[in-house]
Parts: sequence; structure tokens; C-alpha cells
Amino acid sequence: MDQKIIALWSTPRSRSTAFGWMVKQRGDFLVLHEPFGLSAYYSEERIFNRVPDIASQAEYNYQNVLQELKVKSQNNRLFIKDFPLHFMQIVNNEFIDYLQHTFLIRNPAQMLPSYYYKMPDLDFEECGYKQLFELFNKVIERTGKIPVVINADDIVEKTTDIIKEYCSRIGIPFIPEALNWNPPGNSNEISWWDNGSWHDNLRISYGFQNTEKSYLKIHQDQKLLSLYNLCMPYYEKLNQHRLLGGK
Repeated sequence: MDQKIIALWSTPRSRSTAFGWMVKQRGDFLVLHEPFGLSAYYSEERIFNRVPDIASQAEYNYQNVLQELKVKSQNNRLFIKDFPLHFMQIVNNEFIDYLQHTFLIRNPAQMLPSYYYKMPDLDFEECGYKQLFELFNKVIERTGKIPVVINADDIVEKTTDIIKEYCSRIGIPFIPEALNWNPPGNSNEISWWDNGSWHDNLRISYGFQNTEKSYLKIHQDQKLLSLYNLCMPYYEKLNQHRLLGGK
């Protein structure tokens, strides 16, 4: 197939898994969940050591993952969602040319408390805003075009308008039926990470929605506040380019 792989790049805890689940409901894409995350955590080239008790696996090395994407794209239209924090060190012109890049952002004031709840020892590098902004700029430098950016809050508040415009901008048909879904049957359908335990909300959802969980507020924790101050400038720059819907 000569169509590019569509990629949705984001930070963790930004509704990207729900977005991928929505794309899966369309029926016209093979959706892959964080293929480069396997490289970052499980390969011989791993850049994070959060699972040291699991032996590294060569099949997840970055070039092997890239090759697997190329093989799968021969007979499938691929949609991948991942975090640039997993792979920025391999980004070059060939990588940029091979994919159609789109970006999903979420305000650190909402993203960080959720992330901190799951990973209290997280650091700035694992927040991913810096890498997301770096990739955004690299795509512009290479293509001369501003890639599509969507905001996680807008997806909930203006679901139809935002998804319709997203589809229009990337050249795929809008399928309204995909905006409502049955929850995944089991956690492994959602994610390879920690048996899908990070996506409890998706397992009980029928569409994009706000959650009612109560997390620490940014101002209630010094570490959260420090991370927020580091992440917010990158978010604000990306947010200037978000789709507004209705166009």
C-alpha cells in the first residue's frame, strides 16, 4: 500500500488510548498501541529501566519495530499511537517522511495529577511535553507544513466537530458511528503495558468522556507544581495550533 501510516503522537494520560480505540471502531485501520514503547522499555536498546526484571528482547529493538511497521503496512492501513518520549533519538528525515504525523495535547494541569497517581516517581523526561514539541518542530522543518493538533479537552467537549475536522485534515472519511463504542472486553485488548491497568476508565466507557476521579491538584504538591512549570510552556506553544472544530 502506498498510503502513509497515520501516527497520533501525545504525552501519557492524554486520552490517546481512547482515541486509538475510537479509530479501531472505524474498521478501516489496523491500530497499533505504542509500538515504540516496547522498544523504550523492553528492547536491548531500552532507554527506561522500569522493568529490569524482564529480559531485554531483540525483536523490540527500534529498527526491528520500524521494519515490522513497514511489513504490516503492505497489507493494512495502519494507525499508530505513541509518545515521542519513547523514540526521539531515532527520528530522522526518513522517519518523518514515512508517516503522517498528528498530535494530541492535554493541559498539564489535568495530565500530570493523573500520571503522578500512577507513577509517583516520574520525572520531566517521562512527562513527554518537550519531546512532543521537538517532534512537532521537526515535522514542520521537514515538510514546511503545520501538522494537525487536537486538544484532549476539545475531544470531550466538541467530539463530533473535532473528530470530523481531524478526519478532513488527514484525508480519511468521517465515520460518526465510531464515536460510540462498546468497552474493551479485556485489558489486553487495550495495552501491553501492565496488563492494561492504566486504562480502567476506557474499560467502562462508551465514548469520549470526562472522569470523576479525584487526584491531587497541582498546587497541592511541590513536585507536581515543578513539573507543571516545566511542561506548561511546551503545551501552550502546541495549543496555539489546535483544531477548533466546525471548519
